[in-house]
Amino acid sequence: TKILQYEGLEVDLERRTAKLDDEQLELTTMEYQLLKLFAENPGKTYTRDEILNELRGIDAQLFSRSVDILVSRLRQKLGDTSKQARFIKTVWGTGYAFIGQEASA
Repeated sequence: TKILQYEGLEVDLERRTAKLDDEQLELTTMEYQLLKLFAENPGKTYTRDEILNELRGIDAQLFSRSVDILVSRLRQKLGDTSKQARFIKTVWGTGYAFIGQEASA
């Protein structure tokens, strides 16, 4: 089973599930796909357009503003706030980056 592990966060790529501090997260398909995209590419900054392109196959109705809403809903579920980002950082003028710390084995 391919599992991406960060401090406090686990993304199971086969089961398509995620856990935060050992609690199962209730994610929509879009939220899961966004989390997976971020977790597979830690440190990479994605523009809204890149996020749209990555997720477009899932929901053709996505548009730029909905990326912000999606990110904000995912952040809420991850317990992130804009002041205290643990996993998703806003890169002003650009987009978003995943900043989760990889779990030490």
